[in-house]
Amino acid sequence: MKFRDGLAQSGLNSQIHGVRRAGLFCMVVLLSSCASLFAQSPIPAASSPAEKKAGGFTPGWTLGTRFEGSYSGDGGVYDLGSALGYNFSRHFGIDAGVPLYFVSSSSTIRKNDPGAVSGVGVGTFFTDLRLNYPNQSLNYGSAIHLTAPTADTKKGFSTGHATWNFANHIDHAFGDFSPFLDAGVGNSVMDTRFFHRPFLTFGYNAQFNGGVEYDPGNFSFSVSAYDVAPWGNQTVTSRVFRCGSSAKCGAGASTKNRRSFTTASVSTGPADLVRDNGFNAGIDYKPVGYLDFEFDFSRSVPLQLNSYSFGIGVDLSGLLRPHVH
Repeated sequence: MKFRDGLAQSGLNSQIHGVRRAGLFCMVVLLSSCASLFAQSPIPAASSPAEKKAGGFTPGWTLGTRFEGSYSGDGGVYDLGSALGYNFSRHFGIDAGVPLYFVSSSSTIRKNDPGAVSGVGVGTFFTDLRLNYPNQSLNYGSAIHLTAPTADTKKGFSTGHATWNFANHIDHAFGDFSPFLDAGVGNSVMDTRFFHRPFLTFGYNAQFNGGVEYDPGNFSFSVSAYDVAPWGNQTVTSRVFRCGSSAKCGAGASTKNRRSFTTASVSTGPADLVRDNGFNAGIDYKPVGYLDFEFDFSRSVPLQLNSYSFGIGVDLSGLLRPHVH
């Protein structure tokens, strides 16, 4: 919602300010009393092509609402909500939220998991520390993503551990084309805009994603290849095979079956359990500055899994920032 600078009547201005203040108050109440409805997908800004703003972040409060998710042959993983944050400068900001998840399982998995608990629930609390340094020679962005084990492990919304990820992004524009590289490290494999995995992981890993984005205007297109390189012992918590009255809740014996998330709630094993690679393709449409639509495809080679993803985002930051008339 935008308020035009051309409004001249003071009475009308007062009414508009009153509506804005009331709307902001209601929004704050909603955020404090029903945080589960306002959650940003737990994906740092540095995990996808960098911000296009030449001057970096806009200082002040930020608020964004987004609904996104992925569907594959193993089921669907979707999340809804927003994140509230603050940009201290054009280069540094912080945000936080709690996602609300909707998860569906395939008919094959449901046959083996008839007693599974509901696939709807609140995810883990997260916060992002974000850096952004745009430059004509090389754009750089990074984010430290932290989560707390606040969600239900039986529903597959948490590994039961605090997690951290350090993500980095670089790109350089050649006209409308921008080759980019994402690289990160952490103790969990993070979801991306291309692939909301049907499972969570706990264990050290490095993630890489490199490709090119073509951005001629309101539409942008990207293609890339990714790799997940874990090391050490790994734990996989399934999102689609959930712990219920007839499902095994604890971790079983160590396994090397990469698709153990379709038959067990929790499984453990060596690094190969979560090793992954594949390729992505995406289309993004931004009709106006505060609204964003996207559709993405990802292919996991080891899992032999095709994932179709979407995202609908609304930037509400303008409601939290003062307007000069």
